[in-house]
Amino acid sequence: MYRVWINVFVICCFCLPLEGHVQKIEPMKFLPEQYEAYKVSEWMDYEGEALYDYINGGAELYLSYGLVGMTGCKYNGEGLPQITVEIYEMTSSQNAFGVYTQSRDREEYDFGQGSQSFNDFILFWKDNYYVIITAQKATPESTKTIRQMASFVDGAIPGTGRKPDIVDALPPQDLVPGGYLYFHHYVWLNAFLFIADYNIINITDETHAVLARYGNGDSRCYLLVADYPDMPSAETAFIRLKEKFAPESAGSRPVLRLEDQTWFSTWTQGKRLWAVFNGRSSEQIENLYHLSGK
Repeated sequence: MYRVWINVFVICCFCLPLEGHVQKIEPMKFLPEQYEAYKVSEWMDYEGEALYDYINGGAELYLSYGLVGMTGCKYNGEGLPQITVEIYEMTSSQNAFGVYTQSRDREEYDFGQGSQSFNDFILFWKDNYYVIITAQKATPESTKTIRQMASFVDGAIPGTGRKPDIVDALPPQDLVPGGYLYFHHYVWLNAFLFIADYNIINITDETHAVLARYGNGDSRCYLLVADYPDMPSAETAFIRLKEKFAPESAGSRPVLRLEDQTWFSTWTQGKRLWAVFNGRSSEQIENLYHLSGK
């Protein structure tokens, strides 16, 4: 049922008008047609259904973050692994950042406004763009080339974007480096930990949410923070979480041990909802509560 819903969601997204469309950068203007032993074998420019076919099964991720189109190219050289440059244009820098947080698991700053690099793979975000550069195989030449291509793309994007403001709400103490994601569609609510198979906290495009990992190993817990357009929406989400996880509790901030022996709590601050899942002790819950500014 979950996968069926995803497919419906993808189809609906393609039928929606794209808002906030910005001018795509044109890689053929700044990426070299030849770089040392590599030559461009194909220029790519996809949008609409053609883009959905190109992504082939991964479209829901990009579409949920306001995908506009993808442009890029493929490089080949005799006896060399193919290199692919993909530049995804999103409707906002917040959305570009969101896609990036779904893909990286550590934070580096070699390229753009945040990046992650391997010998055969580089991804980064900058302004409204999310960039993926891959080599079919890591060799000294291909590793050097993908880094150079990343530099070309980074330099060709003239502006910079802002991270969503809600990211600043995450307490830094014990936060796993690169261990959080930003989203505004409930399909990603279960990215780190299963919470519910429905939109339990009413996340919409007007909701800005982050899900973060705190602690390591046996002390790992998960913090959810969501900003709503108004206080009643945040309160409704709080009530729904409380009804599911703490139906017998009283007061405005339940702190209790669940049947699986983990700890849970949820509370609100104006238009902002907080919730801690998988807590390993009541002290861990209390610590995050006080770090949230309460």
